[in-house]
Amino acid sequence: MPDFNTLYPVKKIFQVAWESTLKCNLDCSYCGDGHDNSQKHPSLEESLKTVDFIIEYLNLHMSIKNKNNKFANLNIQGGESIFHPNILEILEYADAKKSKYQDWYLSVSLITNAIIGINQWKKISRLVDFFTVSYHPESLPKQQEMFRQNILHLKQSSKSFHVAVLMHPKYWDNCIEMIEFCKQHGINALPRQIDHPWSDFRFNYDEEQTQLLTGAKKISVATKVISFFRNGINLSAQGRACCGGESMCTEEANDIRYVNGNNFKGWQCSVDKFFLYIRQTTGEIFTNKDCRMNYDNKVGVIGYLKTSNELLDAVKHQIETNTLPTITCKKFSCWCGLCAPKARTTELYNDMMERYSNANTGN
Repeated sequence: MPDFNTLYPVKKIFQVAWESTLKCNLDCSYCGDGHDNSQKHPSLEESLKTVDFIIEYLNLHMSIKNKNNKFANLNIQGGESIFHPNILEILEYADAKKSKYQDWYLSVSLITNAIIGINQWKKISRLVDFFTVSYHPESLPKQQEMFRQNILHLKQSSKSFHVAVLMHPKYWDNCIEMIEFCKQHGINALPRQIDHPWSDFRFNYDEEQTQLLTGAKKISVATKVISFFRNGINLSAQGRACCGGESMCTEEANDIRYVNGNNFKGWQCSVDKFFLYIRQTTGEIFTNKDCRMNYDNKVGVIGYLKTSNELLDAVKHQIETNTLPTITCKKFSCWCGLCAPKARTTELYNDMMERYSNANTGN
């Protein structure tokens, strides 16, 4: 359990993660349910309807944000987002839709492995505001060369992006080489630990690797003992950094990069006020990709695409009546969603949230 009572980011925008397809051109061992190549790509018609829903959902939430927080980001991902055969049409449609709203700003980003031909990559990059480009060391050498070529194009085109290097303990030297390549070309590269269940020892780190990922100068004796019996150090159980490298604050510190203590069970959390996660292939709508806490204080959906108007009506009513619910965390660890403002008590939570929104909650 953390030794602080509040955790909130230096800056926070609303992040929509849209899993537009489950197909992927890679098959990484740590991906879990993040891809399924037996699934068909969702149709263009279904995809454009989802864009409509996302825009309307964001418009409701933006209506109660303070002036400095009226920013949202639509993050199109997969599977592999650029693997969808209609990705260009989807991006063009989203670009046209977002231009209709003048009192809040929407950016469009991609989480992608950037493994695609350069000609198609150039067409895609013109329609995207920001890229999170994930480097996967289990890929083939020719795919890694394509990755290098495409991130250099982003750099030369002055596109906004950063590289997330998935630090595989078995391919550590390969990952370090990619980080060095990025440094040589003035590219921002974020070493990112691989989240995994505590019982899966494949992605535990040794002491030297742990020091690089956490910034710790030395590892405690207790951690060394645990690592001996568990075949390495499971960073996911001890703490983590924000996926996007955001700085966070507590009541005592203003620039935390790595959060020690990763169990917020029982805390009040605003994950639903800053995140939305949509699985296009199943039609499920969640608060967040990893967290998935809902308003019944359980892990589960908050709605479905086929009945998305019901969800929009519910949120509109809650805003109008000042009855927006607050989620109480029931999870033992926090992955994506770590940067959602959260507090140990309802009173602290309400005070903290005034910096982001002018709406009251149902607490």
